[in-house]
Amino acid sequence: MTTQSITNAKYPVCARARRMQDVWLVSSFGLWAAILGLSPVLAFRLLMS
Repeated sequence: MTTQSITNAKYPVCARARRMQDVWLVSSFGLWAAILGLSPVLAFRLLMS
């Protein structure tokens, strides 16, 4: 099996664009993890105060 990607002249991809896409993907997962992790803690603190 090859891991060769097919290049498309209509949608050129540069290394910087791929890096930015990776950064946005990782940061979106981090944001969701923070939201899902903090919301029960904040709800608990609001209920206990």
